[in-house]
Amino acid sequence: MTRKSERVFYRKAKSQGIVKQVREKYVRHDIPCFMEGCTECQFDQAQLLDGKAEYFVIPDLSVIMRFLEILEQDEVTGLIISQTNMMTLEQHDKTKMYRRLRQLVNDPRKGSVLFYNEIFDATEQRRAPRETFDAYDWRCHCAIAKWYQEHTHRRILLLSEAHTRTDLPQDIQVNHQIDVCSMRDYLATHHKENALLASLVSVLADVNLDEDWHKIHMGTAVNAATGATGYTEHKAIDELEVGIKSGRFFSGLIRCRADRQQALVTAEPDKEILIVGNEHRNRAVHGDLVAIELLPESQWLSLSNRMSLESGDQDDESASAGATSISRASVNPTGHVVGVLQRNWRSYVATIQHDEAGGSMHLAIPLDPLIPKIRIRYQDVSLIENQRIVVRIDNWPVNSQYPNGHYVRSLGPIHQLDTEVSAILVEHGISVSQASKAFSEASLKEMPTDTRDHPWRPSDDQLAQRRDLRSLTVFSIDPPNCQDIDDALSIEDLGNGQLQLGVHIADVTYFVKENSKTDLEARARGTTVYLADRRFDMLPSVLSERVCSLRHQVDRYAVSVLWTLDTQLQVVDTWFGRTIIRSSCEMEYEQAQELLDGAKVAKGLDAALCRRLKPKVEQLAKVLRVFKSRRSAQGALELESSEVKFKTVDKDKVTEIIPKDELEIHGLVAEAMILANSAVGKRIYDGFKSAALLRRHPPARENKFKQLVNAAASRGFTVDFRSNRALAQSLAAIVSNSPDKPEMVQMLKTMATYAMNEAGYISSGQHSVDEYYHYGLALEYYTHFTSPIRRYADVIVHRQLLMAINDPTAVAADAGAASSMYQNLKIADICDNLNLKSRESKFAQRDSTELFQALYVMQQSQSGPLVANGIICEMRSNGFYVFVPSLGLKGPVFLLDKDDHVTAPLSLISDKVDDDDTYIPNCVLETELPTSVTVRGASLARPFRFALFDHVRVVLKLRESHAHRHLVYMSLLGFQETAVPSKRITNKEMMASIQTREQEHAENGTAAARDASSNGTALSKSDIQTRRMIKKHHGNMYSVLEKFRQLSLVENSSRQ
Repeated sequence: MTRKSERVFYRKAKSQGIVKQVREKYVRHDIPCFMEGCTECQFDQAQLLDGKAEYFVIPDLSVIMRFLEILEQDEVTGLIISQTNMMTLEQHDKTKMYRRLRQLVNDPRKGSVLFYNEIFDATEQRRAPRETFDAYDWRCHCAIAKWYQEHTHRRILLLSEAHTRTDLPQDIQVNHQIDVCSMRDYLATHHKENALLASLVSVLADVNLDEDWHKIHMGTAVNAATGATGYTEHKAIDELEVGIKSGRFFSGLIRCRADRQQALVTAEPDKEILIVGNEHRNRAVHGDLVAIELLPESQWLSLSNRMSLESGDQDDESASAGATSISRASVNPTGHVVGVLQRNWRSYVATIQHDEAGGSMHLAIPLDPLIPKIRIRYQDVSLIENQRIVVRIDNWPVNSQYPNGHYVRSLGPIHQLDTEVSAILVEHGISVSQASKAFSEASLKEMPTDTRDHPWRPSDDQLAQRRDLRSLTVFSIDPPNCQDIDDALSIEDLGNGQLQLGVHIADVTYFVKENSKTDLEARARGTTVYLADRRFDMLPSVLSERVCSLRHQVDRYAVSVLWTLDTQLQVVDTWFGRTIIRSSCEMEYEQAQELLDGAKVAKGLDAALCRRLKPKVEQLAKVLRVFKSRRSAQGALELESSEVKFKTVDKDKVTEIIPKDELEIHGLVAEAMILANSAVGKRIYDGFKSAALLRRHPPARENKFKQLVNAAASRGFTVDFRSNRALAQSLAAIVSNSPDKPEMVQMLKTMATYAMNEAGYISSGQHSVDEYYHYGLALEYYTHFTSPIRRYADVIVHRQLLMAINDPTAVAADAGAASSMYQNLKIADICDNLNLKSRESKFAQRDSTELFQALYVMQQSQSGPLVANGIICEMRSNGFYVFVPSLGLKGPVFLLDKDDHVTAPLSLISDKVDDDDTYIPNCVLETELPTSVTVRGASLARPFRFALFDHVRVVLKLRESHAHRHLVYMSLLGFQETAVPSKRITNKEMMASIQTREQEHAENGTAAARDASSNGTALSKSDIQTRRMIKKHHGNMYSVLEKFRQLSLVENSSRQ
């Protein structure tokens, strides 16, 4: 039964008047409590209040507005969020807070629910005439507390900063199971051991709430003056929405450049709007969703192409200075921020800026140079100086140069390894529980027993239900010391020319049931995070390293895909199902490659085992090569990225950087996994057409290929990117025509990788069938099935596959209506979270790699200059980037300083390492972007032209910073000499060559003097100084003839 009712509320109109608004609502009598184990309510919601909890917590709006950050902490559970609060936030444009509350109640680990009190006849409250909002809000929450206590017989804590127990209605005051307390009192009673929460409540209590708090209470909004900051008030949301619809404004995420002088907003797929300077950015922070208004076309500017090592140490007001020096050769649409549609503020790692003035207000410099300094309050700043701290932004008033924020916690001393790793995890949103490698007690109780005295063994009922493959030769191929082994392979001759190819994947879902505590934690984590020296698991180690891991010589549960292949290696039949396997060997990639290359015994393996494995590896390779070639013919791309591993001693001393060796076996194992993922993708789509979890890779946009096309053209190659097949053929042509240029090929493939759109998880019900296509792999259907130990997407896919094939164990464990497997929107939400977690995990891995590379450069440079050979991989207006293959490291070489003075090092002439910081005066830099830069000088014998893919010698250096990570940059020594065949020459030939060279030098010198004369200028002091420098380092050519005669000379054949 339902009855019609009304909700009346008041809202401020554009005219600043107060408008009464009435909304219809239908009141029900069957709203459930959502408590686990309740026998009176009927509901199918998977997320429940813990039925074993001693109490539940109901926060009112005063607590949510000020202490939402505490409510979001993992330790605070059992929250009942009222519909009244949600509606109030939504009506007053508190979009970010509303979204955060939604995320809180949707996080299954929180055991918290949204209670629809406004449409429940037992808790509905009518707002009385002239009743204040505070009074009405309090009555609503008191009614919720009373009903929950009487219904669940649990203690109820009402959290409020505006009310006490004496404010409860008389009929509730007599109920001692309902109490009222402030956030500080609640934490002191129920979380007294948690120092972080105690510190946070003190900090947040002093935070000044922004003016929107007054709007909610129908007071007068604060009218802050614009002041001297140059910022302007943001326009109202209503006006922004109208402006966006009419085309007057544009909306998009703002992405700041490294030095925050410029930012870009992608308003449309092919329309990027440039924002220059602080005033035009108007308090928008990197990642915010903003509304943009275009400036007059006469004020449009060009996007800067300069490299920067700036990390935001300079005062922010200098950031706008760069706009005047930007070339107007090709302008971008340029605009300014008129409003922020959605703030995307997060936790930031920062360091306190040294301030001799003292006081309680301090500037925190974020580790991320894209974020402005944040003003925080802290009484005894000496306690957090020289520390990495976590801060959050609270608000940014229009009359403030910096945003206001608050201190959250300290991570440890700056530039200590553990501190910097913790900073990486915070910056990329890795949860505290995952960062601490901890799992809840409830999760650990769900784990199977596997101890030395009681090792895990398969159960009899599962042995009866599963296909027994323990007689097959099954083996895994992984990196050295791999503990979490997801996959194994097999190949068998069936006779009659048929083969059986098998991919066997760890059966994680047998141990991790849907909506269990372990499942909810794994879903929130999304993926295992791999850093340079450690990993942070998605699953407890008893599963990831032992019971699920496909270790050798032990029985393990698996989910297998078995293909029957005919004599032409065409698939005749595909079987999916649960199996039991016993791996024969945990092979390393290098060992498998040795067997594939013909070795009878691989290093580290038993000879008898190798005799058994070798024919299997060879046969497997033969089959997978065919599958790989077929997919390549369909347009599959072979792209590249640089991966390295580090050798360390004493935890933080990096002794060696080892680039990943690309072996054939890597690609073959990957091909087997691709084959399995593709087959499973098609099967789950057939079973779950509206909710299958697939992996999609959309085609790349044409404007992303400009760098690749220009780079290839500079070396005489053309790139056709009209389709993936055309692109694959272009890259294959480059490979075949550049057998002696592997670094150039690697760079071009890396550019192609950067040009790609990002692949992502989708629910099939959210897209049309033609949008499922995986562009990079050239496959119609694709998913992730082969790594359930380390990726939660694979866990979902396993469940869907087993349900699709009616596996009896999966059918028995089916959660029914509470299952997410059948629900398009829930799968889509899971996909969004997994895409975010996957992306942040990759960024964390990248930052970790750069951290260890910086450590290596710093430590190795202590014994002398660190010289390396590299290849120029990207041109900029003030220099170029160099990639050092031996270290997997990319760094900038600057040829212009901040003041646009040319910084051509003397080492170009002298070839001496010590001269890399001495600059040749009176030089000019000419750029032919994006392919080359040239250094010229009247006193130089010849110009130095640096082009893409030139090989150069560099000195690796470190730009040390107090507030930011140390950054690697490079100084130029000169071109790298390449080894070429040699040829012995006679003294006569040598003298003729020397005389020719002397004549060329003389002609160049005369030409330079003539140029100077024609310009009406005599040689300057700097010219004379330069020539003296050159003479000092080179001397006269004839002065070395005697040395030449005493040597047996060889001359490069390339000079003949």
